[in-house]
Amino acid sequence: MAELPTEEELEKLYHEKGHDALVWYAWRNALRVLPLFQLGIAWRRNTVVRYAYMVCRPSLVLAQWANILTEVKFFDTQSAAEAIAYAEADDFHNSTAASAAVNAVNTAVNTAANTCAASAVAAAANAANLYYDASLAITDYTFLLHNNKSSVAFWYSQPLWTGDDDRTVIAKWRQSFDSDLRELGLDFLADDLNDLWEGRPLGTHAKNYLQDLSETITNDPEWLRRAILFGETTENVHAVRALLLGPGGAGKSSLADRLQSKPISQTKKLTVGVDYLNHQPLNLYENFSYLRQGEKPLDLYLWDFGGQTIFHGLHSAFLHENCVYVLVVDSRHEQVPDEWLHQIRHLAGSQAKVLLVTNWYEACETRQNEARLLREFPDLLDNHSFFYFSCHEPESLGFRTFVEALEQASLASQRMVLKETLDVNEALQQRYQDDVFLESVELDEIIEQVTQRIEAIETLPNKLEQLGFLVRVDSDDQRYCLKPAWAVDHAYAVLYSPTLREAKGVLQLKTLQRDFKDKINAQHTAYLVEFLQTRSLCRKLPNGGGYFFPDAASADELPEASELLSNTSSLVIRFELPYLPLGFHAALVYRLFTPDGITTPDDIWRQGFILRKNTSRAVVHYLSRKSIVEMALVGELQDFSSLLSILLVNMKAVLTEGKGGIHEEQIHPSVVLDRHVFSVHSGERLVDVLGQINSYGQLIHEVKAMASKNIINNYAPNQGNQAGEQIFNDQSSAFTQEIKAVEIAEKWYKQWWVFSVTLGMITSGLAGFWLKSWPIAIGAGVIVGYLIYLLNTKRRFWRGAMVAFGWLAMNASPSLAVKLGWIDKTSDNNKWFLLESGEPLNIVVTLAVISLIGWFAWLDHKQG
Repeated sequence: MAELPTEEELEKLYHEKGHDALVWYAWRNALRVLPLFQLGIAWRRNTVVRYAYMVCRPSLVLAQWANILTEVKFFDTQSAAEAIAYAEADDFHNSTAASAAVNAVNTAVNTAANTCAASAVAAAANAANLYYDASLAITDYTFLLHNNKSSVAFWYSQPLWTGDDDRTVIAKWRQSFDSDLRELGLDFLADDLNDLWEGRPLGTHAKNYLQDLSETITNDPEWLRRAILFGETTENVHAVRALLLGPGGAGKSSLADRLQSKPISQTKKLTVGVDYLNHQPLNLYENFSYLRQGEKPLDLYLWDFGGQTIFHGLHSAFLHENCVYVLVVDSRHEQVPDEWLHQIRHLAGSQAKVLLVTNWYEACETRQNEARLLREFPDLLDNHSFFYFSCHEPESLGFRTFVEALEQASLASQRMVLKETLDVNEALQQRYQDDVFLESVELDEIIEQVTQRIEAIETLPNKLEQLGFLVRVDSDDQRYCLKPAWAVDHAYAVLYSPTLREAKGVLQLKTLQRDFKDKINAQHTAYLVEFLQTRSLCRKLPNGGGYFFPDAASADELPEASELLSNTSSLVIRFELPYLPLGFHAALVYRLFTPDGITTPDDIWRQGFILRKNTSRAVVHYLSRKSIVEMALVGELQDFSSLLSILLVNMKAVLTEGKGGIHEEQIHPSVVLDRHVFSVHSGERLVDVLGQINSYGQLIHEVKAMASKNIINNYAPNQGNQAGEQIFNDQSSAFTQEIKAVEIAEKWYKQWWVFSVTLGMITSGLAGFWLKSWPIAIGAGVIVGYLIYLLNTKRRFWRGAMVAFGWLAMNASPSLAVKLGWIDKTSDNNKWFLLESGEPLNIVVTLAVISLIGWFAWLDHKQG
């Protein structure tokens, strides 16, 4: 097989032919790989249009390199890298082609802009290495090396594939890729790519691919068509939100003061809720003279979140675009940012831009493990995302670098939207500038007047909400809030209300209205509660019971829950997660508030709840530091299946919803049996097993069978197959050994009671033959059997005590029998004591005791 050009050869090509030649080389190889990418299975349905566009866009931009080189230099490639990162998360094998197609192109584009030879060479090599047919890459290299024509247009006129064999092989892939795009409503994108593959020039509309379009456009095929194909007017959204996030006391408010050029206070009160800094934009250029304002205006709004007060339900609708996330951690406590990075991804998806500030306190200058964080969060962080300085010292080193990065990140987060969207928002602000809430009929009227398109009524409200211009109040879309910050601010006030906390989360609407009468009028309070209910932060109780707010429930675990969790005979099922999302408890409780789930707020506390069915109960609580949801089931086995099913269905719905939700592959169920944890890999399969078994013995057998299959899914995006296989092999070996050890112990346990009784009977026989006293012989046998039984770690003390009582009763039986009149006289120890019916008394009692031992042993076996 022919060898691809080495990096040394490509570097020589770079110096002889220039940047353009290397970009052409990378682009052609990447364009050939693009059809291998299966769009239909790469991403979730609600993001596939946007990501498909992001993956295809770089090739369409680079096709115009000869004509619009200057504009291409400013082409933002971050969105395409974001699409790749999420393709890898969903399907590693499918993402390899996409990585080849886009990452190489991205690097080549950036290299051309930055004139960095080493990066260009690496990008070109990457593009060629990942293509299935090395001969075409070699042909391109040879053509470039021996062709003295420097015209970029001439290079781009060369056919992409040569020979009938190549065209036959690629035809099937191209047809599949083309069908996927057309099924998504992106037929104009498919047409343009086919032009590139066939060597035809792109139409004049291709220059529109250079625009950094808003998600409101890129995730809507029709709006994307209007922006690209018809060149409908677009404008930048100049307002950008900078969200200051992180643990309480990390220094967020001090950083906000520094950005506003305020005096720095060494003692600051903790922020409760969100500080919007009077809703006034921050003028970076006025506060920091070393910044130079360019052509793009920037209105930067700071939102300072206090500790862990961010509620996913309040912000998920509009905190994603036009936002920069500033994560602040405290160097003194070695705070690991992973948890917050997970939460940012869950809240905003992969398009979030994160600046990670490590606040250096008192000369405690610790640094983050940047290599690991870049590996695990490539969609949120890059090499320029890390900053180290003191938020409290006026002239701390590193602060200027952070301010410059904040400006660049804010400008980069600005996106183009269709002008009609901004026109509608401006009309709303002019007509309803003093109003907080707006009826949907009034919004529809404004939209139709501004756009002159009645069909815009169906789509524009969602676009306005995505951009943060308004938010829905109710689930029927009958009412909107024109001031999202007002709604969020007052929602935090309600959720942290002392009245609500004292009532353990249950209040009548009129009580809230009285409590806030000096701040919010009664009608607006009612709308605010609807707003919270739409976002799963409260639930209306039946029969006029008021409203229940799960996040304001009692912090103490319920006594009944403590009792059930202490029950050693409960069946424990665990779900291990990569993290517990913000708002998880409230959203889960909201969904479970049904006749088959939670029926009363009395069964809920802040870290868990109780589910009931017939006489069975299930305690669900969270082991937050381990990111585990644990379920303890007590009662009848036949009820366990339905209890687990209702939890599993609703839990998965909460975890996987949204842009950055947890993938099902990341939810790892397991069963705890006698301190051994068995990974069962499928919660649905466990539901089926519980619905079919009749005993704990069957459960143990089925769980072991499920675990022994050992289908371990190591969810490790951005890691190679080799590492994943090694992890699998290591875990498989250790797990198999553990299973064998458990099986041996289980086998001995099943036969233990037989072993105890047999040894007891042998002892009785030998003692009777030797001592010629059957009562003493039988008693000795029972004692020996009982002692052997006690050696089993699964014994039950009270059962053993009853066996001992039986032995004492047997030895006392002759005297008792005389007193009770069962026999008329006693005899010496060498003779049998006969009942009036003629049966030997000692034999009857012995058989009874042996039966009792057997019954207790069977109960032990059944309950595990």
